[in-house]
Amino acid sequence: MKFRYDINALRALAVIGVILFHFKVPYFEGGFSGVDIFYVISGYLMTKIVIEAILKNTFSFRDFYGKRVKRIIPALLCMIITLLIVDFFILLPGDYQYVSKNATASLLFVSNILYWQSSGYFDPSSELNPLLHTWSLSVEWQFYLILPIILVLLKKVFKFEKKHYLFFFIISTSITFVITCYFTQTKPTASFYLLPTRSWEMIVGGIAYLAEGHLKKFKKGIAYLGYLVLFLSLLLLTTDLSWPGAYTLVPVLATFLIILANQNDFILLQHPVVQFTGKISYSLYLWHWPVFVTANYLGMSAGFTSTVILLIISFSLAYLSFTYVESIRFQSSKYVIVTVIAICTSTFILSYYSFNEFIFKPQTIQISNYTKNHLDERKKQFSSGCCFISTTSEGKTLDKESCLQLQANRQNILLIGDSHAAHLSQSLREHFEKEGIHLNQASASGCLPLINANGRAECVEIINYIYRDYIKTNADLISGVIISGNWLEKINNKEQLISDLRTTIDYLHKLKIKVVIIGQNETYTMPYASIAALEYEHSESLWTNYFNKDSHLLNEVLKKEFKDLYIDIYNSKSIKHLSKDLTPYMSDENHFTKYGADLTVGEIISQKPMKRFLDQHYQGNHINTRAFDTVTKNTL
Repeated sequence: MKFRYDINALRALAVIGVILFHFKVPYFEGGFSGVDIFYVISGYLMTKIVIEAILKNTFSFRDFYGKRVKRIIPALLCMIITLLIVDFFILLPGDYQYVSKNATASLLFVSNILYWQSSGYFDPSSELNPLLHTWSLSVEWQFYLILPIILVLLKKVFKFEKKHYLFFFIISTSITFVITCYFTQTKPTASFYLLPTRSWEMIVGGIAYLAEGHLKKFKKGIAYLGYLVLFLSLLLLTTDLSWPGAYTLVPVLATFLIILANQNDFILLQHPVVQFTGKISYSLYLWHWPVFVTANYLGMSAGFTSTVILLIISFSLAYLSFTYVESIRFQSSKYVIVTVIAICTSTFILSYYSFNEFIFKPQTIQISNYTKNHLDERKKQFSSGCCFISTTSEGKTLDKESCLQLQANRQNILLIGDSHAAHLSQSLREHFEKEGIHLNQASASGCLPLINANGRAECVEIINYIYRDYIKTNADLISGVIISGNWLEKINNKEQLISDLRTTIDYLHKLKIKVVIIGQNETYTMPYASIAALEYEHSESLWTNYFNKDSHLLNEVLKKEFKDLYIDIYNSKSIKHLSKDLTPYMSDENHFTKYGADLTVGEIISQKPMKRFLDQHYQGNHINTRAFDTVTKNTL
């Protein structure tokens, strides 16, 4: 095949987009779409290789899979082995076991399935996983396994020619895309990670091969348009969008048009820097995320200087990997497979035993393992699966009987929100019970508690029901509403967040319901339990190195906008970060432990907005029992 400068340039653009997104470089929030560019390229190349061999009667499964093994696995093996050696001396035992488990899944190309199954609020943080990015390699590998089987069967059973394959690919793309859009709304995590809802992107690449030669005019103009759209995608797409879905068509179709146009004579495409980046793109993709996670674990602050340093390290390691690993021509795939088996056996053992435990103090290990050792307590704290419906609460919905039951002759307050309402719910409920106040809870992950909610379908359904049905029907029975959320999700769309919050507040005020907003709490770049453990180990304060500055910025904006309705809980000085019995006040990057929630609720109750909010409860303003009798019969 004639060398395609355009495809190599696409690789360069894709990997740079992903790196800038992962390194949190401003204005490149859409860089995650680089993965989708890679998918289209892979679909094009693999379809071309397989179908051309099938039509020539020269296709061999052994040869195809053998080449994929020799092309993909050595560089991945090298990165994982190096990472495991370095992390042995850096990571806390629990974190090292977590990485070892992920290494096994990555080498077996099932890491996408593992991350889908372990993506809930009570699972280890993805930000702590230096192998998180291997999910996309697993999806590609699974596609490589299935594609030739299907194409060979179509040839043997139905005597397919190239034109028949084109029709089959178009139909397959249409069906899988519709399925993807549905599951992205109903099962977003599964849709993001799994092959069935990602396959259409690679199939589009196959269409680009099968449709070669059909584009006769305006090739240069179409190619220019494609590059422009891809560049704008890196700048304008946001993580708020449902992905994969309708918006995914933008980078996918742009890449499709560029490949179909087949324009290699653009000067910029042939620039040595562009082509070099494209050549090392696979190794660069492999190394950049482990470099970033390791730097984050060591407390390197985000900024221009640190980003430049991380880029230099990533490119250097990628160059070494490309030169001394990727470029090796392995005569047989057997040696590679034997090595994979040996390393997988080792990582499987490492994931079950704390081999590096002797490096750390016993108290350090106790602190770092807090979250893992208190999962049942956390689920009770959140009221998980009952009054808090997360992405992992399969088949469950809000228990209205338990969570929304109004009580006669008592004040009824409603707590509505996402996980940031749920992690305070138990502590708020316990405090209010002492005051004779009944707390109801409606919380779900995947959307913010706003009247114009958007996001995960189950979450939106719950929030819409609460605002448009439950609150409206029971306005005379609800004394007040507490809104709590991880407002940081809208850091890149603050104006819209403020507008939606005002609309929500106005709606409640029109129903004569008091409302307060619990503000944005501080967030960290890695789980606080690990930060507290490292602080104990080294006997020094390290937590400021792991602060997410965006949460402080957003808190200041919201505090200024909502003033008397806003309860500021950001980094409260009254909250001790580690208790006497070595309990951290946060379990992960942004959720309080029960210990931390108790202290935070004390802070919430002491602030003026909450005192004004609760003032009615100490002035004999009792519930309308007649309204209770007539309304509750038809409420639940």
